[in-house]
Amino acid sequence: MVCLLALPALLLAGVLQAAENNSPINASKGDANFYNPHDSVNPNVEEYVWEEQETGLPPYPEDDNLIEFQVTRPNAAFRYYIDADSLSYNPKDGIVRYTVVIRSQRGASNVAFEGMRCTTSEYKTYAFGNGKGELVQPRRKPEWKPILKDSYTRYRNDLYDFYFCNIHVLDLSRDKIIAELKYRRPEVLESGFH
Repeated sequence: MVCLLALPALLLAGVLQAAENNSPINASKGDANFYNPHDSVNPNVEEYVWEEQETGLPPYPEDDNLIEFQVTRPNAAFRYYIDADSLSYNPKDGIVRYTVVIRSQRGASNVAFEGMRCTTSEYKTYAFGNGKGELVQPRRKPEWKPILKDSYTRYRNDLYDFYFCNIHVLDLSRDKIIAELKYRRPEVLESGFH
């Protein structure tokens, strides 16, 4: 039986022995035993390349399918909605896709079809409403951008924190996200808004 106090001495002895045998611990760059993880591929790690799955545009949202959600520190002039029919989650690329409708008190609406990546805290806007009941893709190719907490786009941060990327939701699915949007309110109340 080995005394616990003797373990550090045994470990040190092992390191010294490895150093004497010209092991990777003391090998210099250029030596046969030198291993630099930045210069070569680790054979024990499986290569993984993330790839976004193709998606088409959903139909323009209808009022009957809109689910209102709360935004922290909201601008009283706007109300925020997700179109339930456009909402999807693809486990292959980990993207939640949705159409958001931001409506002013006067009835004007901003509409956008977006995607959100929980693993990277990013979003992408695939299309915008053109004011004629259609979703139109932008001229430039959409790119992934970081989710910010500014006043106008704060809704994305709240969708990320409370609804789409909520760590309490295991095995994410469209139905679970809709349930979060419709029924989950504890974090909302704790955040200080109604």
